Parts: sequence; structure tokens; C-alpha cells
Amino acid sequence: MIRWRISVYDAALAEADLDLPDGPTRFIYAVDGGATLLDEAGPTHLDADSGRFVRGRVHLSGRGMVWIFETGAHGPLLAKPGISLVLSNPISIEAPGPRLLRADRVESQSGSATPRHGHRGPGIRRLLYGRILGEIGDTFERIEPGHAWFETGTDPVVGTNVHTSNSAFVRVMVLPPELQGGKTSFVAADAAEAAKPRAIQNRIFQEILIECP
Repeated sequence: MIRWRISVYDAALAEADLDLPDGPTRFIYAVDGGATLLDEAGPTHLDADSGRFVRGRVHLSGRGMVWIFETGAHGPLLAKPGISLVLSNPISIEAPGPRLLRADRVESQSGSATPRHGHRGPGIRRLLYGRILGEIGDTFERIEPGHAWFETGTDPVVGTNVHTSNSAFVRVMVLPPELQGGKTSFVAADAAEAAKPRAIQNRIFQEILIECP
């Protein structure tokens, strides 16, 4: 069994530019105001509500808030002025080989609920706006904007939009490589749940394959 860690951080670029050291693979999501990334591939501008995976050293500049999702070998957390940890969870990889990292955005309408389900890998979610009642295993939690939560993929989950309008969250998951190309990671709890409507809008930002040594 191989130990990895998945984390999410806040970074307010309006206060100062940030230099991220070489380390785990990161997904940079621009919450508002936009951001500019400078890495080995050159500069890239991110508009609000967009994101990109980066590797190696990265220089971040802009005028808004970004969320930094980090996935890789179990090690020290990112500790730099201007960056605040929101949530970090260990994950276990069963065997060496490639893994698919997928970053996407999920939106639901007021009153809608997902079927009871799991996913084909673990991941972190963070609510952009709205309000969700999350049932994860035997736990119930009201999730407010900015709140991050972890799902193992194996625990049964039901998410109900309890806001008066749409709710949306950003997530990064570690998945089997055969799901590359946008294939769903959704696993209904049983046939009855599989027959229920999912009632979500999904937008994939990016997928990349990384090697688990």
C-alpha cells in the first residue's frame, strides 16, 4: 500500500505574488479576479472560475483568491506566507502505476438530491456557492460556501441542495487511468439508486496522468 496525501489551500493574490516550490502535482483554481501562472510551460492566464494543473515551481500573480489543490506522495504540507491550509487527508494507493487526476466543477439546482453513490477514487471537494446537506457514510453535515470535505469514494454519499438557488463545488479526484477522457467515476449504490436522475451539470477543467512509483 502506497501513502499519498490530498490537500486544499487558500491563497489571496491581491496581497502579494506567490512562489510555489517544486513538489506534488497541483491544480490552481481562480475563484475570482483571475490569476497568472508562470511555470516551465510559460505564462498562462486564468479567468475567474477556471483552473489548470501545474508541476514543478510556479509563480502566481493576480488580484483575486485562488484555491490550490495538491496531490502526491505523503509528505510535509505546503507552508508559505500567504497560503492557508483548509483541509488535508491521507489516501492509500493499492499498487504502483499511473493514476488519473481529474479537476471538475459540479452544479445542482435547488432541492435536487443525488442518488446514493460512491466514486472510483478518493477526492476533495470545496463549495463555491449555495448550500448542500451532505450525507457521507453515517455522517450528516451542512456544507456552506468555502467549506471543503473529503470523500473516500467507497463511503455511500447523498448530496442535497438545500439552498434557494443553485449550488456548485470544485473537486479534484484520484481515479483509475481507464477513466481518462471524461468517463464517469460515479458508482450508484444499487440498481434502484442507478435509476434515479443525477440532476447535476458537470464541467471538467482538466485531466492528467501521473505516475505512482
